[in-house]
Amino acid sequence: MREAVVVGERKFAIKRAPRPVLDKDEVLIKVRYCGICGSDLHTYILGMPGRYGHEYAGDIVAVGSEVKGWQAGDKVTAESACSCNECYWCTQGDMGLCETFLERWGASAGGFATYTKTKEKQLHKLPSGLSYEEAALAEPTAVALHAVRLSGMLTGDVVAVLGLGPIGQLVARLARISGARAVYASETSKSRIKLAKGAVDEVIDAQKVDPAARILELTNGRGPDVVFECAGAVAPTMQAMTMTRKGGTIVIVGVCLNLAEIIVGSIALRELTIKGSMLFNPAEYSIALDLIAGKKIDVAPLITDVLPLDRINEAFEKATSGEGAKILVKP
Repeated sequence: MREAVVVGERKFAIKRAPRPVLDKDEVLIKVRYCGICGSDLHTYILGMPGRYGHEYAGDIVAVGSEVKGWQAGDKVTAESACSCNECYWCTQGDMGLCETFLERWGASAGGFATYTKTKEKQLHKLPSGLSYEEAALAEPTAVALHAVRLSGMLTGDVVAVLGLGPIGQLVARLARISGARAVYASETSKSRIKLAKGAVDEVIDAQKVDPAARILELTNGRGPDVVFECAGAVAPTMQAMTMTRKGGTIVIVGVCLNLAEIIVGSIALRELTIKGSMLFNPAEYSIALDLIAGKKIDVAPLITDVLPLDRINEAFEKATSGEGAKILVKP
């Protein structure tokens, strides 16, 4: 088979490799489409070897000796992480907090290849009529759904989404169908601003207007009930601290590895709740698939590029540019 392997900073090479060898509880999947995730970009830029490509859909071509209920020809997608079922967090259903999460994540086969493999328990069958392309967005949709559910937002709440990459676009749409009275958003990319129009009440160009000032104006100085930071950057994190209403909630969805200075006392004085959101649980993955299949959330417009495996470097450079939304690679 052919697979994309990182061979340096911002560089993939397409190499020949043997098919993954199956354990007794695994299945082999022929990958039809695989999306580029923000976590892929971080390691691609640094040239780090590891697992790339976990947002995929395809067909089962072989099953392990103890796999039951699945067969060759089944159209599937799969969860990106596998619970250890032993640590405290996994027994609570929080597999994104698993004690061995990073170890399991790094050891899994990637989806930028002709074939990949996964554990039987991570599989989800594609609902009838759902395309492979749309199914490849089930994983980011589940991530966004987890963030919205974790926020505790209520029907009638005012929501702000800072950063309209693929996750931010999905969070905004899911907040809308979850009963938000208004959804405001900020972004710097013109193409992403355009994608969000019609899905949110107002999109603020953060290069021209201060998002915190404008959203406070839109809420008569009160601020939104829930703010989702989806950009993974210091500036929107600070804006979230400024604009959220007293007693409101901030959910950090984007991964920012830089330091942000905040006045800690302002959290207590305004009784803010700040939460981090990581991954999803299996039930949320199933719900995400059903929402996409039932057209409760339309992910097709968020697929802005589809490129073959031979052009994976071009695909990743497009993704790092911050323009467009979800880019799919077609092995």
